[in-house]
Amino acid sequence: MTFEERKAIFCENLKLLNKNLDWLLKSYRKAQNIDFSKKGLTESELEILETLSNGFGRTIDMFINRVLRSLDLLELEDVGRKPDVVIRAEKRGFVDDYKLLIELKDLRNELAHEYIQENLIEEFKEVLEKVPILIDTIKKINEYTEKMNYC
Repeated sequence: MTFEERKAIFCENLKLLNKNLDWLLKSYRKAQNIDFSKKGLTESELEILETLSNGFGRTIDMFINRVLRSLDLLELEDVGRKPDVVIRAEKRGFVDDYKLLIELKDLRNELAHEYIQENLIEEFKEVLEKVPILIDTIKKINEYTEKMNYC
């Protein structure tokens, strides 16, 4: 595969990530108005949180599985192991500590496999706390891409 082909794949993945981020931001803005201190959430509020959580999961998956991996491919890094992919994200300056990306991925996995409403509420709160971190990380990869003149 040529450099131009690898670059095209990376740029397409980054474009999709940024589109997904737009949807995540819309959900995040709506969810910020939810009052968790009141007893019980409305069906509408739960829908907003569910949409936010789904968007969060898609965004973190896309970031790690598609964008970081295709960036590694573009820069001729070994794309075999996920831990190496997130460690390189730290080395590139996207996060201060690669373990943060692992935490985000773990939260995504917890959300995907949680069925008890009370547990979901706590995880929804955690998603609200973590979305700004994900936004900042994506901002940094966009800046890196611009600096490297990839897309």
